[in-house]
Amino acid sequence: MDIAEYLPMFLAESREHLQELSLAVVRIEERPDDRETIDEIFRIAHSLKGMSATMGFERMAALTHSMEDVFELLRHRKEGLSHAAIDVLLQCVDVLEATVEHIEVDGEEKLDPEHLIARLQGLTRKEAEANEPEAAAFVAPPVEEGVVHIVARLSAEALMPSVRAFMVLAAASDHGRVLASVPAEDAVDGFDGSVVEAWVETEEAEQVRAAIAGVPDVAAVTIVGAEDAEADAPAQPEAVEAEPVSEEQPAPVVEAAPVAAAPAEAPEVAAPTAEAPKEEAAKEQGRGGAPRKPSATVRVDAERLDQLMHHMAELVVQRTHVEALAGQADVPGLQQAMQELTRCSHALQHMVMQVRMIPVEAVFLRFPRLVRDLSSRLGKEVDLELVGQDTELDRTVVDAIGDPLVHLVRNALDHGLEPPEERVASGKPQRGRLVISARHAGGSVVIGVVDDGRGIDPVRVARKAAERGLIDPSQIDSVDAAKACELVFAPGFSTAEQTSDVSGRGVGMDAVRAKVRELGGEVSLTSTPGSGSRIEIRLPLTLAILSALLVRSAGGTFAVPLDRIDRTVRLADHVVKSMRGAPVLMLDGLVVPIVDGAEALARESVSAGEFGVLLRGGNDETVALRVDGLVGQRELVARPLPDELATSAAVSGAAVLSDGDIALIVDPDALSSVHAVSGTTAATS
Repeated sequence: MDIAEYLPMFLAESREHLQELSLAVVRIEERPDDRETIDEIFRIAHSLKGMSATMGFERMAALTHSMEDVFELLRHRKEGLSHAAIDVLLQCVDVLEATVEHIEVDGEEKLDPEHLIARLQGLTRKEAEANEPEAAAFVAPPVEEGVVHIVARLSAEALMPSVRAFMVLAAASDHGRVLASVPAEDAVDGFDGSVVEAWVETEEAEQVRAAIAGVPDVAAVTIVGAEDAEADAPAQPEAVEAEPVSEEQPAPVVEAAPVAAAPAEAPEVAAPTAEAPKEEAAKEQGRGGAPRKPSATVRVDAERLDQLMHHMAELVVQRTHVEALAGQADVPGLQQAMQELTRCSHALQHMVMQVRMIPVEAVFLRFPRLVRDLSSRLGKEVDLELVGQDTELDRTVVDAIGDPLVHLVRNALDHGLEPPEERVASGKPQRGRLVISARHAGGSVVIGVVDDGRGIDPVRVARKAAERGLIDPSQIDSVDAAKACELVFAPGFSTAEQTSDVSGRGVGMDAVRAKVRELGGEVSLTSTPGSGSRIEIRLPLTLAILSALLVRSAGGTFAVPLDRIDRTVRLADHVVKSMRGAPVLMLDGLVVPIVDGAEALARESVSAGEFGVLLRGGNDETVALRVDGLVGQRELVARPLPDELATSAAVSGAAVLSDGDIALIVDPDALSSVHAVSGTTAATS
């Protein structure tokens, strides 16, 4: 059988398994008595080994097998594994991840596992010598009240009997205590037979049967319970047959996805990546209810999702165009048809957006390992807390936000959190606290990185800024906490005394702000000396379709992101004053700087407009954009400006309107910068 067509599935499943394995290993170091995590580690490692062997990647399988031997120690040692053992296991995970990347590029493993296998064997050798098991004949426990004897027969097409045997015993253990089994638990790896037996102490015999019947490649299940034994059941009891697995369904990598893969005529439909849906369906069937169809998962190439979003965005543009034409036409029934078309396209748009949404957990899962490694290198003790991991973002945003968040976490560990002795001396707990969170806020997602470290010292920041030529030495005394936080984002700024591979090169925070603004978001930083710092990144839910208010200024049309608008006002209805040579709007007891749209957006000097659009700019500062007129709300397809059209105006992209005109998209953060520069100029003139 040609298994090349399953390579994309193998790569995707392997990446998921390795990420989960890395997270589980870090977790078990902190809580060595966590039996659920130990079981999870064994399931992941066994599945990964079986997948690798089936695909012909024997060196990956050999390394994973040696890792399993070390994991076996977790079942016999209450104190868990040593720090050095965890280091070796995580190094193995790194090597396996690199191997998967090599396989994707050129189809070869490029892995020499011998030195790692030797290190893993060294970890287990002494334990094995001290606990050499004595050989003993297998004695089956009696089938009495509360104990069931299960016989599972594998199909002749089963490619990985050892993996299937492991999954059968794991399914049985989910509903009771496995008293004995054939093969024995410690002999599953070498199993190559077709019959798996287990004696399970349980009151859920039918649930056990249903769960085992759901294991791929299990052709039939026989159960003998206590009632049958008391009734003098025949030596060959009547089998309770599981529904056979379709012979059309290939199963080379199905151990990572217990629901059988799709038939050959639909190879793009992959099996679900988790065992839970299948198991839950089996449980429901065992409770006497009607069998429920397991939740299906389709693995779709990311490029197809991008194309789908592109066509959806074009549909939005054309819908807007048709709406404009329909408003001018006097055709009976056209308006009603247009309303139905709009309703359906809105529903389709929402569905397409949901398809592209993935939990921010995809980024968060890398941080336990990162924090563990960096805190160890820096000699710091840190408790990491992840909050809101199920918060969803557009896939494109999630992919792009990973590196900026890594910068923030590394800075928090290196610059923010103090060493244990320094924390104790200042009256703090010895272990520092780092919280990474995500939450929805209107049409945006806010991601926070909070530490309880030393905070930002305005005096130290001001002195460093003066040394690097970012401010004049005479301004040092005027730098307060807010100005110090803003200086941290200046290009080339760093408070590190010497550079290292962790931080100190002065590119981190500047790169973070640049990347986040490129995504249409903003970064804010607040800090209290001695108490810690909080960094928040506010991002749009999606980058493809923009809800905006169209405005006119200097003869052109501009689009203002709707989620950054607080309100619109007619300037003539409110008091406008001049403060240090710059116009300001007096509104509800607030003083709001006014930025002229013609100058900031079109770089022209024309007469002032009559409307003000109040926007939230950088660091949540509000400015009023003066424009000539308000056109209305539209949904637009945002496009980046070509490099050759780079401009100094406060715009971040462009969109095609329904009439074919181009609307430049206003950048509220750049408007704040325009205000800051103009205010400084006015104050010094």
